[in-house]
Amino acid sequence: NAGLIMRMAKALAPGLDARAAAEELKERVLEELDYELEAQNQRVFARAYRGHPFVHVPEVVTALSNTRVLVSEWVDGVGFDEVVARGQAERDRFGEIVFRFCFGSIYHLRHFNADAHPGNYLLMEDGRVAFIDFGMTKRLAQDQIELEVAALAAVFDDDPERLRIALHDLGFLRDPRKVDAEQLMRHVRTIGGWYMEDREVTVDSARVMDAIAAVSDPRSDFYRLVRRENLPADELMGRRMETGVLAVLAQLEATRNWYRIGREWWFGDAPATELGEREREFFSARRGGGV
Repeated sequence: NAGLIMRMAKALAPGLDARAAAEELKERVLEELDYELEAQNQRVFARAYRGHPFVHVPEVVTALSNTRVLVSEWVDGVGFDEVVARGQAERDRFGEIVFRFCFGSIYHLRHFNADAHPGNYLLMEDGRVAFIDFGMTKRLAQDQIELEVAALAAVFDDDPERLRIALHDLGFLRDPRKVDAEQLMRHVRTIGGWYMEDREVTVDSARVMDAIAAVSDPRSDFYRLVRRENLPADELMGRRMETGVLAVLAQLEATRNWYRIGREWWFGDAPATELGEREREFFSARRGGGV
């Protein structure tokens, strides 16, 4: 019941535009039930990642699909539970691939899969990860992406006032004058610090619980701040994806310098890992007409 969920969210955060958020949620859920639209989304991602060195999106079998059935090409692979049981190096690599696909597609395609769920990933024998289920995706405008990068830059530059302005521009703050900029900076770092710190970070269950508490626990130091914040409808699916990825990485206890990987997309920095080098080559070749 979306109405009930939004009323509960409104109680936690009175600044929330519950009607707009409910409409966004309703639209995404209806999309997930529309197999023709899901097939279109999957084709977009399959085409964009065709030939990718470590990401695989199965092709839609159009001849066997209709409004009630969506058929994809068969993928052989092992499920997430088996990946979790493997060695740490393999779990780290798998986690990096999930991170690169879920977050990276925002910057490569301006389009991302909002359903970051471990049941949607298969590790293939050749080391690629297959991503399935494209019923809930979100497209972003370039100006929204640029505003989000501006907010991240303010965090990295340790500039609370710039962060406050950037989050107001994104719609997270209705009246920035009522929000303490220093506390806002601490809040953002508590939620997203795992990819905002320039060091190797192991994502674990404690990270997940800290992030959840920072936005929902009345005992949290940030509770009064949260009640002054808004969650813009256009940001709802992005935060859903981010939370899902965080939970997946925590189950893997994956370790990487997530910040350095992110800088590849945010600021065009040199690749931070071997996977980053291979991905840079792939997308450079596509842009240059080499693929």
